[in-house]
Amino acid sequence: MAEKEMSTSGDLVFKPCARAFFVYFVAMALVFLGPRLNPEVGLPVWLGTLLGLIVLAAVIYQKYGQEYRVTSRGVVRVWRWPSPREQEIAWENLGEVLVLRGLTQTVLQVGNLAFRDKAGGAEMFWYGLLNPKDVKDRIDGKRP
Repeated sequence: MAEKEMSTSGDLVFKPCARAFFVYFVAMALVFLGPRLNPEVGLPVWLGTLLGLIVLAAVIYQKYGQEYRVTSRGVVRVWRWPSPREQEIAWENLGEVLVLRGLTQTVLQVGNLAFRDKAGGAEMFWYGLLNPKDVKDRIDGKRP
């Protein structure tokens, strides 16, 4: 599973799985290689390279720029860039946890979790988790 368990605090830490970015990798290959393999595609090589680098930067940001935690206080989404910040939903305010995945995500065994806040706060969204149903079960098991 794409997780690390922090033994000191008992928190569960999840990160987006590389498989979740399969569609982005295909897009990168198309814009990088398309103009080089077929110059008549209508996209200049420099523009294909620029678009590919933008998609690569987006993948790096989503993969390494955030993590998801299950703590003793509730569930937390942490962003590292551009400035560190957190979004937290306490256990007493945590409503429904939904597993969201499409056809490609089902085939790749990845998916997303959406958390409802009963207190009326913003909904929390965890992207690109490996085996999201197992992650949901582990979150439900940690609920007080």
